[in-house]
Amino acid sequence: MRPLLLAAGLGLIWFAGIQEGGVEGDLPAWGIAVVLAVRLLVDVVAAWVVVSVLRLAVGFGWLGVSYLRSHRQPEI
Repeated sequence: MRPLLLAAGLGLIWFAGIQEGGVEGDLPAWGIAVVLAVRLLVDVVAAWVVVSVLRLAVGFGWLGVSYLRSHRQPEI
């Protein structure tokens, strides 16, 4: 649950901080709301991918460290 909350917060920050401008053309109010909702959803999914990749990298790092520790030669 926590990675999803982190991704949602990061996506919301991206959504609020990096807006590419308004909606072009004549759209009704519900169309603008749909476009903004889809942009927010895409930002959250992208943040979820970033968080997942970082978690995998950290996990593989810990796996590598534990592998190196277990195969270390004993000092005599």
